[in-house]
Amino acid sequence: MARETRDIAYPIAFTGFILLVMTILVIDPDRMNGLTLAKYFWFYSTLLLTGVITFGLAFYSMSVASIDITKSIMIGILTVVIIDISRYSNMEMMNAKIFLLVIISFFFFDTFFHHYKKATKIFQFVLIAFALLEVIWGYCQLYAYIPDMQKDFTLSGSLPHTNSYAMFLAITLPIALYWTITLFQKLKYGYSRLLTEADEEHVRLEIIDDILLFLLSALGLIGILSILPFTGIPSAWFIAGCSGLFVLYFKLNLHSFIKASILRSHKKTAISGITLLLVIGLLTTGFYRSRKDEINEHLLTWKISLQVLKEKPIIGVGIGNFRKAFGDAQTIYFEQGEPTEQEVALAGNPNCPVNDFIQLATGTGIIGILLFIGLIVSVLFSGFRNMDKHPEKLAITGALIAFILAGFINSPIQSLSLSILLVLLISLGTSDIQPARKRIPKVIPIMTSLLLIGITTTIVYPQFTMFKAYKQWAHGRLYYKMKIYATAAKIYAPLTNTLRHPYFFMEYGYALSQTGQHEESIAILQRVAQILPDPQIYNRIGKSYQALGEYQLAEQYFQKAHHMVPNLVYPNFLLAQLYLEMGLRDKTLECARQILTLKPKKESEETLHIKAQMEQLIQRLD
Repeated sequence: MARETRDIAYPIAFTGFILLVMTILVIDPDRMNGLTLAKYFWFYSTLLLTGVITFGLAFYSMSVASIDITKSIMIGILTVVIIDISRYSNMEMMNAKIFLLVIISFFFFDTFFHHYKKATKIFQFVLIAFALLEVIWGYCQLYAYIPDMQKDFTLSGSLPHTNSYAMFLAITLPIALYWTITLFQKLKYGYSRLLTEADEEHVRLEIIDDILLFLLSALGLIGILSILPFTGIPSAWFIAGCSGLFVLYFKLNLHSFIKASILRSHKKTAISGITLLLVIGLLTTGFYRSRKDEINEHLLTWKISLQVLKEKPIIGVGIGNFRKAFGDAQTIYFEQGEPTEQEVALAGNPNCPVNDFIQLATGTGIIGILLFIGLIVSVLFSGFRNMDKHPEKLAITGALIAFILAGFINSPIQSLSLSILLVLLISLGTSDIQPARKRIPKVIPIMTSLLLIGITTTIVYPQFTMFKAYKQWAHGRLYYKMKIYATAAKIYAPLTNTLRHPYFFMEYGYALSQTGQHEESIAILQRVAQILPDPQIYNRIGKSYQALGEYQLAEQYFQKAHHMVPNLVYPNFLLAQLYLEMGLRDKTLECARQILTLKPKKESEETLHIKAQMEQLIQRLD
């Protein structure tokens, strides 16, 4: 590529990829109405732009293209996801197609960093700058200078949820920590150069640049450490602490210190080892006791997820179908299995995400999870192996370790912002690594970029055609929230052929039932029940059947809702009302007494009111 062309292409390419990463910062005003559109449509637009840029780089570049093990594994994952899409189709927003687009963005990033290697360092500072902006946003929310657009007034920055916000900050912390230490050490050395070298102007300008970058890194680090406690997410503190210690261990060469001071004799080694084990044991015990219910709930979800995996161990149930499969498995487990009282008390809504490794294993099967683990291992191994030659890889390796820990505890991949962050980290972790790369003809990357642009356009273009439909949904939700269900249903009706979002159909089905159109409501909600495992859906279907006089079907759906999450009070309350209407006194009393013995995960005014009603009902029937 000629120098003049490069001078034009570099700013354009850099701007395009910065805009793609800026998906993390996009504020979603529709979130106040329950929709998350802005980030997705920004992502669609900028991904197409970066695709065109990638094609230009591949077409005009004079450098030889190459392929390595990481890229090979990503091709395997891409193939698995494409096959998965061909097998299944669903209504979820963050489904297999979105996952596919995120994977495609990796190839765009990889091509960009292959041609502009200096950009890898710049993008690390971009992430630190984004984290600092999120910190400022969080403090503005904390002191109520700007709204957080959440019902519970928690910190979330520009991300959809507090958990995603805390995870983003925890993952970027090792990058900020690495560069703070590195630039501080460099500035100390630069000051001595300024006193000795003749070219003082050159050194002075370099020091000014380092000072500015040091201030950015230090402010980002201090900001992350100061705001994380206010998020109320202990797992984020744990992740930040582990990844930070990892960076400190290698950056400060603590191994040499430990070897010189602790491992000098067998006695000191034994004492230090025993002390370390005791400290880890005490910390683990303390953490378990403080988060006992949360940990046991995670163990329960893993146990049920293994049942889902056993059904289709090789190819999985589909990326977008995990929640439905998990909900069905949980219903069967509590209906037909032998759950303990503790498990009944801890059962949660299966619509809530579990950790990424479980979702990937059950969604894509053994093949998919092995590819994903192989991808992470290859990137980490590459980072460790090249740390001497590329010391900045330590920051990326620390961030990837933080992401892996987050994946074991939560589900960061379910967030579009964090998915883009993961792809960017993988690209940064494998850039500049030359060994084991195989050269390939130039025509291959050109054809590949065209193919990826074609796939992206095929997925993205229909989404743009639905933009007006989403706006209409947001308009209809205003009436829905005000409980003007007839008007909401009238607005929703023409959108059913365009929108595929499950929560749209949930609202439409409920609006229909509230206006007495029970048969239409049942048809709509049964479609949603094939995607989302939510007891609310079964409750609403059951109430519609009850209104139609189909008592047996109503009973079936109320019982489904009860078995799915057995500690919920409301499904049993609906059953008690149904039995009372049917004139079944004994069953009514049985249900009412069961409600009084139930221990919900969280007591609320609603559950207390229901229990008071059941006490009155028992007194009346006795």
